[in-house]
Amino acid sequence: MKNGVSSFLGLLSSLILILPSQQAIAQNRMVRIGVVIDGPWERNDDIREMTQREILTLTEGEFDVRFPDSKIITAEWTLAGVKSAIDRLFADPEVDLVLTMGVLASGNVSRRANLPKPVVAPFTIDAELQGLPAKDGGTGVKNLHYLSLPSPVVRDIRMFREIVTFNEVTILLNSVVQQEVPELQVRITEALKEMGVIPTIVGVERTIDSALNALTPETQAVYICPLLHLQPGHFQRLIDSLIERKIPSFSLMGVSEVEQGVMATLSPDLFPRLTRRIALNIQRILLGDDPSTLPTSFAVGERLTINMATARAIGVSPPFSVLTEAVLINEERETVERRLKLSKVLQEAIDKNLDLAAEGHFVSANKQNINIARSNLLPQIDLSATGLLIDDDRAAASLGSQPERTLRAGGTLTQLIFSESAWANLSIQKNLQQSRVEELEQLRQDIAQDAATTYLNLLRAKTFERVQKENLKRTRENFELAKVRQEIGYSRRAEVYRWESQIANDRQEVITANSQRNLAEIALNRLLHQPLEEPFLTEEADLGDPALSMSQEGMEGYFDDPASFKTLRAFLAEEGIVSSPEMRAIDAVIAAKQRELLSNSLAFWVPSVALQAEFSRLLKEGGAGTAGLQLPPSIPITFPEADNSDWSVALNISIPLSEGGNQIAQRSRASQELQELHLRRQGLAELVEQRIRSALHVAGASHAGIGLRRSAADAAKKNLDLVTDAYSRGAVDILALLDAQNSALTAELAAANAVYDFLIDLVEAERSVGQLYFFDTTGERAAFMTRLRDYFNKAGVSPRGR
Repeated sequence: MKNGVSSFLGLLSSLILILPSQQAIAQNRMVRIGVVIDGPWERNDDIREMTQREILTLTEGEFDVRFPDSKIITAEWTLAGVKSAIDRLFADPEVDLVLTMGVLASGNVSRRANLPKPVVAPFTIDAELQGLPAKDGGTGVKNLHYLSLPSPVVRDIRMFREIVTFNEVTILLNSVVQQEVPELQVRITEALKEMGVIPTIVGVERTIDSALNALTPETQAVYICPLLHLQPGHFQRLIDSLIERKIPSFSLMGVSEVEQGVMATLSPDLFPRLTRRIALNIQRILLGDDPSTLPTSFAVGERLTINMATARAIGVSPPFSVLTEAVLINEERETVERRLKLSKVLQEAIDKNLDLAAEGHFVSANKQNINIARSNLLPQIDLSATGLLIDDDRAAASLGSQPERTLRAGGTLTQLIFSESAWANLSIQKNLQQSRVEELEQLRQDIAQDAATTYLNLLRAKTFERVQKENLKRTRENFELAKVRQEIGYSRRAEVYRWESQIANDRQEVITANSQRNLAEIALNRLLHQPLEEPFLTEEADLGDPALSMSQEGMEGYFDDPASFKTLRAFLAEEGIVSSPEMRAIDAVIAAKQRELLSNSLAFWVPSVALQAEFSRLLKEGGAGTAGLQLPPSIPITFPEADNSDWSVALNISIPLSEGGNQIAQRSRASQELQELHLRRQGLAELVEQRIRSALHVAGASHAGIGLRRSAADAAKKNLDLVTDAYSRGAVDILALLDAQNSALTAELAAANAVYDFLIDLVEAERSVGQLYFFDTTGERAAFMTRLRDYFNKAGVSPRGR
C-alpha cells in the first residue's frame, strides 16, 4: 500500500503539473527549508534525515534544496516554545518554506489565519475534530498545507478488546497535546462509552512518575498515545512497570514501541509513507502548486503487531481470530530449551523411537537362537541324586539287592562329536540372525527417513503459514488502498466490500496453515517419543545442511547435465544393490536356505557320532535287605561284591536309513524354496534399482525446479508490484489486482515448496540406495566420494563444476 499511495500521489502530481515551470527548473533555484521540531526525541534525527533524503531525491535536478542547521529549531515540548520557533522562521528572510515536524507545531501553525510563506504541517491530528480549515479536500488557506492524521484511538481500543477483555482503560496522553486539543479528550470519552468502555485519561509530563502513580491494582488496560516528550529512559520504565504489574498495553505510535515491549499495536510504521508524502507535496509546492489545494487526507493503514514475549509475561493468550492476521514479534519462546535441526531430529529418531526400540529387543532376543543352536554342539552334563524307600518285607526278600533305604548320586556326560544337522542349524541361525539385523537396519533407515520427511514437512508448513500471513497482510494493504480509491472517486464502496471478503478468505487460509503446522509438530513429536504437544524451536534446512549428501562439495554438479546425471544414476544403482539392507537381508536368508539344502543332502550318508559317559555312586543304604544273603560259616562259599561306584562309556554312531521319505521331501522342499528365494532376490534387485533410478529422476526434476520456481515467484512479485501501482492510479480494476495477487501467492508457495520437495526427494534417494548420508562416518563418506569419482573417470564423464 505504501508504494501504491506514493505512486498514486506521484501520478496525481504529474497530471496537475503537466507543464511545470521550466524557468524554475532551468534556474535550479535554491530553496531553504526551515524545520520546527516539537522537542527532543531519540528518533528525531532519523525521521528528519529520512524526510530530507526523500525531498532531495525528488527535487534533484530541479531545485537546490537546503536544510541549514541554523534553521532547524527544536522546541522544548511547550506551546510557547513551538509558537516562538514558528514565528522566528516566518520572520527569517533566509527561509523559503517551513516544515513542522511534530503534533504541537503542526497544530499551532494550522490554526493561524495569515501565513507569510508556504507551510507544510504533516503531523496534524484529526483536522475535522479540531475544526481546522478545510475546503474541497485542501485547507483553503493561502500557503497552508497540512496532512490530517485520523485519531485511531477508537479503532485501536476495539482491536485491543479482541485481544484481552476489559471495560475500563487508562489512556496515557501527552499533557501538552491534552491542553492543545481538548476536543480530542471529549471525543474519545464519548466514543468509548458507546462501546461500553470507561476511559481514564492521564496527562503525562516529561517524566513517567505521575503516570505510574495513577495506575492502581484495579487498572485493567493501558492505551499509550505518543509520548515522545518523555525524558530518556522513562518510556522503557513505563513498559517495564506495565509488564511487572501484568497490565496489558496497546500503542498508538506503532511497531517500534511494540518492539520495545508494549504488548500490541494496530499502527504500522507510518514514517516511510509519511515522509514520501511530505516530499511529494513539497515538490509540488516548489513547482508552483498552491499549498491550500493539496489533498490533506492521509490513510494511516492497519497492521496488527503483537509482542508475544510481553503477552506471555503478563499472562495474556490472544485468541486465534487475532493471531491469524497479526505480525508476531518474539513468537517463539526464548525459554524453550528444546531446539531441533535436521541432524538432531535424525539422531533423536534413532535413539528414542519406540518402534525401533521394540524391534531392537526382538533382534536381541532372537540372537539367542544362535547360542541355543551352538549348545547342541557343546558338552551336556546332567547331575542327579535319588533317594529310594521301599517296604521292608520286599527289601528283606530282595536278598540285599534292594535295601529298604537307598541314597544314590550320579552324573551323565554327553558330547556330540559330529552331527551335520546340528552344525547346519548353527550356520542357519547365524544367517537368519543376520537377516534380522538387516531388517532392523532397514527399519532404522525407514524411521530416519520418516523423521527427516516429517521435519521438512514441518518447515514447509511453517513457511506456508508465513506466506499466508504475508498474503493476508498484502490483502489488508490493498483494502486500505481501495478505501483511498473510493475517497478520490476511482472506485465504489462495493470494491471495499470485495476486499473485506478477501480478508475473511485469507484469514481462513492462515488458520488452515496454522493447523497444518500443528499437525506436523505433533507427528514429529510422536516419532521422537516426546509429549505430543511439547514445544520446540526449529532450525531451517537447506541444500548445504551437513546431514544431507548435497553438502558434499561439488555434489550438486552431478545433477546439472544429462550425461552426469545418467552416470550418477548408474553408479548409485550399483551401490544400492550392494548396500541396500533389503538386499543384504534376502542374501542372508538365501545363505541359510543353501545351508539347509546342503544338510538335507548330506543326511543320506553322513552319520551322527555321539559320546556318552555315566557315573553313579551309592552314598548310603539302610533298613531291611541291607546285609544281603548270609550263608552259614560252615559253608566256605563267598560271592564277589561290587563297590559303591558304577560307570560306563558309550560311543554312538547312527545313520537314518529310512524315515518314510521324510528326508527326500525335506531336500526337495528346501531346493524349491531356494529357487523361490533366488527369484525373489532377482525381483528385489530390479525393484531396488527401479526405486533408486525413479527417486533420482524425481529429485533431479525437483532440483531443476528450484531455480525455475524462484524465477517465477520473482516475476509474479514484480508483476504484482506493477499491477498494484496501476491499481493505485486507477489504471486497472480490482479483478486484475486480485489475479496478480493470487498468482504471486501461488508462485511464492511453489517456490518455497520446490526447496522442500527437493530435500525430501533427496532423502528418499539416499534411502533408496540404502545409505543415509547422516549415518556414514567421515571415512565412509570419503570412500563413497572416491568410488563416485572413480566411476565417473572410468565412464569418461566430467560433471559440471569439476
